[in-house]
Amino acid sequence: MKSIRLLLLLLLNFLAWAAVPRAAEPAANAGAPMAITINSWIPDDKVDAEAKLAVLKQLGVTSIQTYIYWNKVEKTPGVLNWSEYDAEVRLYQKYGLKWVPFVIAGPWYATPEFVRKDPEITMYRCLDHDRDGGMPSLWSPKLKGYVRDYLRKFAEHYRPMGVLESVNIGITGDYGEAIYSAIGNWPGAYHSHYGYWCGDALAVADFQTHLRQLYPGGVNELNHAWLTRYATFSEIHPFLPSHAPSERAWQEMLAWYRGAMTDWSEFWLSTTRELFPGTDIYLCTGGDMAPEHGADFSAQAKIAAKYGAGVRVTNEASSYPSNVRLTRMVASAGRFYGAYFGNEPAAIVTPDGILGRQFNALTSGARQLFTYMTGDMVAKQPDGTYAPGPSGLHYLHYRELMRVQQPQLDVAVYQSNPLMTDQWYDRNDLGDIASAIRRFVDYDFVDDRLIRDGALKDKRLLLVYNNKSLAADVLERIRDWVKGGGIAFFFSSRGTDLDGHKGGYDSLLGLTPEADEMTGINLIKVRDPKAYPSIAPLTDLFGTVALTGQTKDCEILLGMEYSDQLGVAWRHPLGAGQVYAYFGPMDLKVQEMSWVTAKQLPLRFLRDSLRRCIAEGKLKQEPPTLNLDVPDVYKVQTAAGLWVLNLQATSQTIQIGGKPVEVPAKSITLH
Repeated sequence: MKSIRLLLLLLLNFLAWAAVPRAAEPAANAGAPMAITINSWIPDDKVDAEAKLAVLKQLGVTSIQTYIYWNKVEKTPGVLNWSEYDAEVRLYQKYGLKWVPFVIAGPWYATPEFVRKDPEITMYRCLDHDRDGGMPSLWSPKLKGYVRDYLRKFAEHYRPMGVLESVNIGITGDYGEAIYSAIGNWPGAYHSHYGYWCGDALAVADFQTHLRQLYPGGVNELNHAWLTRYATFSEIHPFLPSHAPSERAWQEMLAWYRGAMTDWSEFWLSTTRELFPGTDIYLCTGGDMAPEHGADFSAQAKIAAKYGAGVRVTNEASSYPSNVRLTRMVASAGRFYGAYFGNEPAAIVTPDGILGRQFNALTSGARQLFTYMTGDMVAKQPDGTYAPGPSGLHYLHYRELMRVQQPQLDVAVYQSNPLMTDQWYDRNDLGDIASAIRRFVDYDFVDDRLIRDGALKDKRLLLVYNNKSLAADVLERIRDWVKGGGIAFFFSSRGTDLDGHKGGYDSLLGLTPEADEMTGINLIKVRDPKAYPSIAPLTDLFGTVALTGQTKDCEILLGMEYSDQLGVAWRHPLGAGQVYAYFGPMDLKVQEMSWVTAKQLPLRFLRDSLRRCIAEGKLKQEPPTLNLDVPDVYKVQTAAGLWVLNLQATSQTIQIGGKPVEVPAKSITLH
């Protein structure tokens, strides 16, 4: 519930979107037809398979993806048999379809036993139980030789055939994703679970080497930063977050853990690019950037761009808002750094879900959309023939629209990256909030890397939710962006830098060193009723948190009845911009256990604040993608125009350019 209420909070920030849409960087391959890829299946009947392929071609499918099982191809070292896949390729060629091989080397189910049993290959070892898993550790030097040799032989065999639309690379993880072990493979015949997989001797040695390079002044320098008392670097082993000696220690351990996965991704990308010049390459990644996964989406997109490659993120389901939150970091970083990208579901998707997935791919700038072959895609008719199913009809209807777009986004939602030891419990809350925000407005994600690299430059609004720690240099970059005219909203966010210093954060919010947080139940008071017309008439509005010690240039917007010194919400002018701080109730409806009656206060605060910004010239207009009134209708601004998705079972009337426009039921339209 907490996440839902905060979700709506963020939703309002889109109101601030105001400014004219930014001049977006051209999307990779903008305007070109999108690649539509379906998974392969082993046909029991060739005639049956060909009938299905004919329908898929009619739907606009451009390629078929096949899992390449290394352990099937090379059962004996040096003896390779491609015959099974050769037969598939010939069948696809017959129907004018291209091929996307998913080349996997690492997961238990696809890696040859002779590789896994090689004494020079170490397995991932978990920190939780100090036990080996079933997948080769990326820290095994010899693994690179195996992978390079396998990729070279694959390229030598298939590149000359001219059948490749792209190559999807599966570098490790449970099913080939660029993540560590999470849930295990299909047979599950080895130790596997959600956790941290860096306990093998090679990983430990690499961590110690990394720390020596990070602290060239020696272990005493590290001890000073980490608040520890190690005698030598050799005493330091990777640790679980619950055992981290300090926040900085955890951040630096996590950065190394994720950095190792990014380095492994770069080895694969550089090798594949060398062997497949001129071919689209996708790094398969997955999950939701949980720290245990080790995936850093913005880093993966940045490194993919270095090699003219892309990222395929494999986490969609049937909910469009949820899919946006799961895929948007890859999309935001991909567009910013210049890496193309594609989306893949993690499971079977409903027909309505397919429509939402099409809309997500279209309006985020994706180059590729992958889906699974089901009876909803191609359905067998009573007479034994095949025709498009409910999901297939969506592909048939919109096949001409499926082209790479250039989104125009002016709202940014901050996603903490790195991830705090005491903050990650809010990961699901943030996910729910980000999903709910998308129900009202479109946005980009930004993290520390993107902010450092300048991704806020073309944004007008930044939303930060429940953050307790920000690196000092990231705080400073946000400050500079606000001074240049940006508007930032900090909801229940007052923290420190990574070393526990609060001065930089407090200075951004407009708090003096004497600032203090007060708790207790008190009536909230609106300081200027004309400025907050949707809050002023409310009665019995209680809060439990307020702060003292705002700087003299702050304007307290919401206070407490019994003391003028208490601020529940205020704004702090910085240069040409504004920082809004809010510490009021976050519930958007009364809960059984609530001590206060929220009365949608966060939503009201955002709405009134943004309208005030517009009235004062801080923002020029509301975002064109804003939709607060019609549920399950979504708008996205691109260079081609305004796209609208209506997931309702009936047509809906919405305002576009100040005029009512009727949008058909369960449709995608371009205005």
